[in-house]
Amino acid sequence: PFIASLQDGNPEATKRAERTPQYKSRTYIRLQAILAENVRRLRDEHGWTQEEAAHRCSMSTRLLQSVEAGEPNLTLTTVARLCDGFGIDAASLFTK
Repeated sequence: PFIASLQDGNPEATKRAERTPQYKSRTYIRLQAILAENVRRLRDEHGWTQEEAAHRCSMSTRLLQSVEAGEPNLTLTTVARLCDGFGIDAASLFTK
């Protein structure tokens, strides 16, 4: 499939399609939901708006909104920025 996609000129589309089942796994969905819930809870505990939390986490408001909405495929960089912004460790983001 990769060679065929190179011939078609879009290898990234093939790679994304191959990863799609990963985003539907029970573990992935559970981790995503826990992360979203914890970020919303932390923001509420600090009394921050989404804009303030995004600023403190060095990210756009849209990115923070996508985290809180449980949208897929966050990068490790995004997780690190959340940890720094909220002053917590990564385990805290994924613990229910």
